[in-house]
Amino acid sequence: MSTILIVEDETPIRELLALILRDLGYKVEEAINGREAIALAAEHRPDLVISDVMMPIMGGTELCRWMKREIEPAPPVILTSSIGVQVARGTGADAFVRKPFDLDELEQAVRQYVE
Repeated sequence: MSTILIVEDETPIRELLALILRDLGYKVEEAINGREAIALAAEHRPDLVISDVMMPIMGGTELCRWMKREIEPAPPVILTSSIGVQVARGTGADAFVRKPFDLDELEQAVRQYVE
């Protein structure tokens, strides 16, 4: 069973994503910011990370750069934001999904990286 780490500071969005991904058969870990995600990634070694871009303490772009630099092999990272794909450029992100989510697009991106 693949493990997906969701990093999202907005509780309703994080819980909805977790529910959907669990229904699809994935194990899900949840973090509310990048710093918490780093600790969880070290413990659980996720197969995929889905991270919001704008969060307090450590945002998704900084988290993505850290994971790509510090974890070997680095998990694929899907960044999410309502402000546009430009924020993902130069971060090493594997994919970008715009908010509000098209759930089919998100599911397709997830399957692409964990299967």
